[in-house]
Amino acid sequence: MLRYRAAEASLYLFYTAEVRGFMLENVFPLVPLIDGAGAWETASEVRQRQLMRSLIAEAEATGRITSADAKALSPVARHDPKEGKKLRRAFAHAVTNGMFDAAEADELMELIQYRNEVAHHIHLVMADITRSYCASEYVAYSIPIYKSDALDRLRSYRRSLFERFEKISLISRSSFDHLLFEHAERVFEEDLVRLDRRIRPQIKFERSRFKALKPELDLSGTELVDDLDPRAPWNFRSSGYEGRKTGHLTPQGVEICYRLFDLSKSALAVAYLMGISLRAARNRERRWREAGGCGRVRAELKRYPGFTRQPDQG
Repeated sequence: MLRYRAAEASLYLFYTAEVRGFMLENVFPLVPLIDGAGAWETASEVRQRQLMRSLIAEAEATGRITSADAKALSPVARHDPKEGKKLRRAFAHAVTNGMFDAAEADELMELIQYRNEVAHHIHLVMADITRSYCASEYVAYSIPIYKSDALDRLRSYRRSLFERFEKISLISRSSFDHLLFEHAERVFEEDLVRLDRRIRPQIKFERSRFKALKPELDLSGTELVDDLDPRAPWNFRSSGYEGRKTGHLTPQGVEICYRLFDLSKSALAVAYLMGISLRAARNRERRWREAGGCGRVRAELKRYPGFTRQPDQG
């Protein structure tokens, strides 16, 4: 999946540059040279500006802020500087002349903005594919940034640009950059097809395996809930100045792991419940048997009253 996204990101960066270049080289020169000519704003941006103005007006009317503060807070168009005013004006001209409708322009602007996430925040685009405890916890409490359908949507717009442009002009300029990227594009596109054929069956298999395993993951009615939850933070050792979990179990974590085996949980279920690898769970199962299995001497567990585990973190 990481290889898939790496190829996808490479194609996305190039395709976005092509679309952006086409708009600037072909559409923008057709924009009337009028000072203050309109720049395209998406429906979401217009709505945000309207809401801000409404809130400021209400606050000023009720005396919560002064007129000077209201003027200072008055919303202005704040566009991404990486897009530039020229691109915005090109989109406005394209919509006015029927090259795109408003919804299509909004969507294409969104896709171009996503390019900045891929280029400047690639760590966030890849963050949900990880074995790192730190990254897993971050993803559990954040909005996913990866857009699985973005490349398909962008590819569709890219292919239709020349046909759409014919609605506003019969003469267009074409860049030869695609010739330099042609071989890489073909290889990346073939990789996406090949990797997709491998990934989909594996996802299907893992989902069916998890569905069969799900009843075994239910700990309701057992002692292993709340402060004795298998994922409780004190079950794992931490390292570094940020106190990140390393995946290594504390003595309390080892005992919790053993008590899961006491409940006849499989190694795979223990791996899911504890958030450790299957290999580590099998090693713990072997040591649990060596210690006497269900007949071993149980270690005392420290209690942490008031602790309730947050929603499932994966």
